[in-house]
Amino acid sequence: MLKKLSHSNFMIPAIVALSILATSIGFYISLKQSQNRLEQNNIVQSLFWPNPKEIVDFTTKDHNGDLFGLEQISEKWTFIFFGYTNCPDICPITMSVMTDAYQALIDEYKNIQIIFVTVDPDRDNIDKLKSYVSFFDPDIVGLYEKPTTENSLTKQIGVAHYNNKEDGKYIVDHSASIFIIDPKMRLVSKISPPHKSDEIIEKFKKIKRFIDEKS
Repeated sequence: MLKKLSHSNFMIPAIVALSILATSIGFYISLKQSQNRLEQNNIVQSLFWPNPKEIVDFTTKDHNGDLFGLEQISEKWTFIFFGYTNCPDICPITMSVMTDAYQALIDEYKNIQIIFVTVDPDRDNIDKLKSYVSFFDPDIVGLYEKPTTENSLTKQIGVAHYNNKEDGKYIVDHSASIFIIDPKMRLVSKISPPHKSDEIIEKFKKIKRFIDEKS
């Protein structure tokens, strides 16, 4: 009788402990699944998904005066920022942050590039563009697009900008977002400001992982 009682006294706490452990494991799994769903939802919110816009053929000039078109963005992850060289604050800050992110990513991801598209072609000539983008990193591409450029990236991505040319020292109002085109030449994401290099890196890795899984 004593042996049976002793055995029962041992089994009851063990069963309770196992039950608590099983409940804890179930709760942990459920929590991780919820976190994964939340993370995926956050990624999707910054994506043009499931219908990303395909970039169609275009031809413009880069900061070296060479022709630049669809071929130059094919098979690459392209970060695009629209700005102008006389921009007093947003452009140099964003370009610096993008450069930091690029330099941190390039060793691991060889097929990434940064493109700076001027929204002020009247003042940003080829030489000025070259000097501007080279200041940040020699790998950055500067693009010169006129308003009349057919199928320009500015038009295809839908970037609005406005300037008041009554004053010779005018400023240009423009988007501060960073746009991402994937290697299949699809506009897949927009990263809204404020920008931090570590956040751009993290978002890019998550976006790439998501797109790779869906492809």
